Amino acid sequence: MAGLKAALAAALLLALPGPALAHRLKVFATLRDGAISGYGFFVGGGRPADVPFRIEDGAGQVLFAGRADPEGGFLWPAPGSGDYTITVDTEDGHAASTRIPAARFSGTAPVAAPASGTGKPATPPDTAAISAAVQHEIAPLLERIEEMDNRLRLTDIVSGVFLILGAAGGILWLSTRRKV
Repeated sequence: MAGLKAALAAALLLALPGPALAHRLKVFATLRDGAISGYGFFVGGGRPADVPFRIEDGAGQVLFAGRADPEGGFLWPAPGSGDYTITVDTEDGHAASTRIPAARFSGTAPVAAPASGTGKPATPPDTAAISAAVQHEIAPLLERIEEMDNRLRLTDIVSGVFLILGAAGGILWLSTRRKV
């Protein structure tokens, strides 16, 4: 009987709700045309509208504070390269941050190879233009990856339920095994 009580207690502890990951706040931020832009979003779907956000430098000094637009988006023209941390706070217990390192501001491009047949090096590429073009092209991909990494899948829910059932079954099996 004590084993059954222990199994039930363990099953109840496992069934207690944990943090609601389906409602966790995340921040997506990228560089576009020298400005930091992005938005806050909830993992389960939806964006926080008209909420405060702030941008801090690498030392933690607040450089800018504002409010997100109705779609949860923000835009700030960055004054130059540096480490920036963007924080969105819904003021109801949800806050999230993301960091854009200084390296993202100064793109590097490969050194140009010699032009074919001339033996002379080709004109060096405009690294800033290449970096801006690449950043512009990969921003939607980064956004999609962030959304896909943080969504709650049906398989996650089903796996969690079966993990709880399996643990409870194991505990019940162990409790009956000791009696024999």
